[in-house]
Amino acid sequence: MSANPEPQIDPRSLDLERRRLSQRLEEISKLCESDVPPGVFYGELLKKLLESLAAPVGAIWIRTNQGNLQLQFQANLKEVGLDKTEESRQSHEELLRQVVVNPRQVVLLPRSGLVIEETGKSGAGNPTDFLLLLVPISLNNQLTGIIEVFQGANRAMNAVPGFMQYMALMADLATRYQRNQMLGQMLGQQQIWTQVEGFSRLAHSSLNPVEVAYQVANDGRRLINCDRVSVAVRYAQKAVIEAISGADIIERRSNLVRLMQRLVNRVMDWGEKLVFNGAKDDTLPPRVLEALDGYLGESGSKLLVVLPLRDEREKDSKNPPRSLLVMESFDPPADPQQLIARLDVVSRHATSSLYNSLLYRRIPFRFLWLPLAKVQEGLGGAGKAITLLIITGIMLIGLMFYFVPYPLKMDAVGQLQPEIRRKVFSPVDGIVKEINVQPGDIIAENRALGIMHDGQLEKEIRVYRKEIQIAARDAFLWEQRSSKGTENERLASLVEAEKMNIIRSSKEKELEALVKRTNADLHPQREGFFFLKAPGFSSQENLKVNDQKRWMVLSNAFQENLANRAVKPSEELLRLGAVEGPWEIELKIPQQHIGQVLRGFERLGTDTLDVDFLIRSDTTRKFKGKLPRKKIGGEANPEKSDGMEAEPVIIALVQLEQGVDPEFRLPKEMLLSGIEVQAKIRCGNERMGYSLFYGLWEFFYEKVVFFF
Repeated sequence: MSANPEPQIDPRSLDLERRRLSQRLEEISKLCESDVPPGVFYGELLKKLLESLAAPVGAIWIRTNQGNLQLQFQANLKEVGLDKTEESRQSHEELLRQVVVNPRQVVLLPRSGLVIEETGKSGAGNPTDFLLLLVPISLNNQLTGIIEVFQGANRAMNAVPGFMQYMALMADLATRYQRNQMLGQMLGQQQIWTQVEGFSRLAHSSLNPVEVAYQVANDGRRLINCDRVSVAVRYAQKAVIEAISGADIIERRSNLVRLMQRLVNRVMDWGEKLVFNGAKDDTLPPRVLEALDGYLGESGSKLLVVLPLRDEREKDSKNPPRSLLVMESFDPPADPQQLIARLDVVSRHATSSLYNSLLYRRIPFRFLWLPLAKVQEGLGGAGKAITLLIITGIMLIGLMFYFVPYPLKMDAVGQLQPEIRRKVFSPVDGIVKEINVQPGDIIAENRALGIMHDGQLEKEIRVYRKEIQIAARDAFLWEQRSSKGTENERLASLVEAEKMNIIRSSKEKELEALVKRTNADLHPQREGFFFLKAPGFSSQENLKVNDQKRWMVLSNAFQENLANRAVKPSEELLRLGAVEGPWEIELKIPQQHIGQVLRGFERLGTDTLDVDFLIRSDTTRKFKGKLPRKKIGGEANPEKSDGMEAEPVIIALVQLEQGVDPEFRLPKEMLLSGIEVQAKIRCGNERMGYSLFYGLWEFFYEKVVFFF
């Protein structure tokens, strides 16, 4: 059986087709050297490519400034059914993304997938019934777009390499067009360079943010050659429209300004450049896209660019940019790239000028620092100015310390105490049998506080009683004898009876004195027992307490310590105080301070010094008292506290009521015996330096000056 002969190809037809392909490449080559807009160029490129490959469907994807793919031009793309199902659309988008991540030529059979070598699987693929051909467009080793062609499934596979080679030639022409567009942008920037220099001088001529914003808006609009330029400035976390080109006053309540301000705040939060040239970009954040639609509906702009201005000095800051530029054109040219290029140039100069003005605005007390800066220049520089400032400051502080009077205050500590108080002692040696009062009890004067027993007292009482009994018996016997015998014998008996009565009376008085002195109990079965009694009030003390003769038990935890304990008359058992009478502070003045306190009386020419004090139970309020000269003790007594060596102190009593302003009197509800007090005694005015550092001066005088 013989094989069928291969179809013969007409050389003339083949040559004619080659000339047609070359002609189309030449036409696209000439087109890429022209100034046609991208939409026209990519439309012609795709049309010629599909005619050359006899392909029914094709598309050109261009990468946006945000790095996303945007459909630039397409032919019959809906016929392949990419949007029939969500799975088909996602598979196609993933295929495009894989080409962006790893630029390369891709050929996929109908209903096939793209296998990633690293992972061995991928969701990218060709979900259509067509043969899919992809060729990347690259500029400076960066992917800038993708050419996508869908061929019929019945095309011979040996023709695919030729298709890919021809698509690669078209991709090279697209690269040339993009390079020419970039060159055109550079030429546009070069042409406005001289204008930019003048704009830069004007933009940096002021440090007022509003003035700079108006300068940028008005001069920037002429430089860019657009219809409107607006400047937004961020204060705190919100951007405010500060200038609109051609408008002397910003009407902030107008709908246009409010929508523009909303848009710039959304872009500021986003942090990226927004470019709208008539085509909707669904890749934008939803909030930005919503604000953009709202503003475009009000302004009618055909070209809109919102550019955040971030200075190099804040590149590492996480805060939003301090200012933004808004460029608008209502009738933009076919190729808006030159306008955008000019905006980039303007923004570089506007960024630094606005940043400087905003930083200057944040400087506190500018009205004070500007004159100081002029003085600094007059002195010859910062170093000399700082040196002179330090010397002047030291001299002023020294003069102030020497000439300015300042209150001299001496520190002391003490305790709150009732002015009338007593210590209870045992009248004789004895053993405590019972205590009848509790801490804080209110008792009357001369009341029994407890019961004690003393064996020696018991013996003395018994001896007195026996002696009284013997003297009474002897007196009775002598009185009986006085009725018998001679006259002399009766007289002698009466004399002896009188002697016995005198002895008995004397012993009774001695016993009465002993009972009064010891508060002894004379009950026959309680001999040797005696009472502890509260002392009485003197007539002068009665006047101070307004005849309210009552004591309060001030001692604590004494019952356990005194129960069945032998005590001596010199040992304190209880402390009592007349809490309803006047109170005072028992102040302990250190010996190194008493000299200043005594000189304070002479310095002020008075017999009373003011005392400021705080109590530990309420350290947020300051109270006042009076220290009379006669209330300062004349003896220094050592006192040891906090593990330190004994430090001599002088006891002084501070009055809390007499002569004290009622506003600074200690309230009665805060009068608790034993509360610690931190006091400062006002000793009159001295030089400020001495008042503040008297301790340091006295140490220096004692350790250094005294030895010379």
